[in-house]
Amino acid sequence: MGIHLGNDRNVVKGRILIIENDENLSEVLKVFFRAMDCRVKIATDISEAAEQMRTSQWELCFCNAGLWASERQTTDILSLASSLPQPVPVVMLAQYGEMALADEGMSRGAIAKLAKPIKMSDMQHLTRQILEKSSAERATSVSTPAPASSTSPDAPRLHFGTLVGEDPKMQEVYRQIEGIAPTEMTVLVRGESGTGKELVARAIHKCSPRAAAPFVAVNCAAIPANLLESELFGHVKGAFTGAVRNKEGLFKAADGGTLFLDEVGSIPVSMQLSLLRVLQEHEIRPVGGVASFRVDVRVIAATNEDLEKLMHERLFREDLFYRLSVFPIRLPALRERPSDIPLLARHLLAPRGNDGEVSPATLSEEALSCLSHYGWPGNVRELENVLLRADTMAGGNPHRIDAQDLPEEIRRLQPTPVAPTAPMASPLPPSASVGAGMTLKAYLRHCEREYIRKVYSDCGGNKEESARILGVSLATFYRKFEEI
Repeated sequence: MGIHLGNDRNVVKGRILIIENDENLSEVLKVFFRAMDCRVKIATDISEAAEQMRTSQWELCFCNAGLWASERQTTDILSLASSLPQPVPVVMLAQYGEMALADEGMSRGAIAKLAKPIKMSDMQHLTRQILEKSSAERATSVSTPAPASSTSPDAPRLHFGTLVGEDPKMQEVYRQIEGIAPTEMTVLVRGESGTGKELVARAIHKCSPRAAAPFVAVNCAAIPANLLESELFGHVKGAFTGAVRNKEGLFKAADGGTLFLDEVGSIPVSMQLSLLRVLQEHEIRPVGGVASFRVDVRVIAATNEDLEKLMHERLFREDLFYRLSVFPIRLPALRERPSDIPLLARHLLAPRGNDGEVSPATLSEEALSCLSHYGWPGNVRELENVLLRADTMAGGNPHRIDAQDLPEEIRRLQPTPVAPTAPMASPLPPSASVGAGMTLKAYLRHCEREYIRKVYSDCGGNKEESARILGVSLATFYRKFEEI
């Protein structure tokens, strides 16, 4: 579906909550607002909408007048919207026969109404007015001096309370989190070490119906292989030397909630079948036990390893891989989103300002330039460690971090090339002599294979992303990849 927004490019971005049980209309509005670069959430009933209002921040809400009227005796969404620390403006959506309800809604706090079928030009104009006014009010409020203990007005926006970044690659990650969180699908988060895979897992849990239940995280690489099965599934007394009492495992601890298996590629082949059985049957059997117990656990796994390579080497079961990667999410490396480095730096330095006595550190232009051109092999975790060291070296109050406070390898290395948004192939294969003796058809086939290998490598082994960049279907990619 395409959405045409005319020539108006000044629409203010925002977070929009839509309370509507008409699926067709909801889908149209979702596509329309996302074309305006707004983030959108659909709630199909009032109780779901109320939860969204209490747990997330919204700049605008569109509400079906009939839904509001049917539930206002128990949950008045208009009253809730106006009572929040940052009140949410609400627009009523009404059929011709519901206009009286929309008028009543306006008398109880709604700021506008739109009649169905909705004219998209009216929707765009109204949305722009409301979001611009909201943006101006926020700008006015942050320009007023705040107490020393408050958050800096320059503090970057926290997505889902934990994630920082406005790069398009991160925006795609946010959209994937919003889409997958309400489901029960198993998720595989892939990314280099230090990119924040656990933060993504926590965001999914926080936005899911399991949010009130436990979130249990375990690093599979940090537990000895001979103890990992006991840690996950528990054991009975006498199961092995040292098992002096029964022990409940982490699956049992996460019952009703989410279990995060970090570094899942480190799980020994000998126990991968046991994990697969839990994912399929939702039952665990403690080590040394004879009885199985049902568990209600959503599994989110993460890895920085090439699981496809491990499968090829028979170190990771193919059936387990496909069971874990029902919904894969790839986290970009920090070098792939250099525009986020200033935001992350401010966020990582901001906690120094929360004690009311020490001002948050700032970065000189030269220091920020050094940070922005470094390759960051350790990603956000390395950035955090570098800033902590630099802040300590800078001293003073207020702190100002200069280039001289940064480690030598960051200060003196030549800027590393920023990874391109889309992998680019060399104009020719690595060696000009490769084509010697080949037919033109064979030579072109060789070039195609080299390019597929390069794209696949640059995408960190993500086949879906590779197919997208190559402009082929996933089935075509798999066929060509098998021919390499």
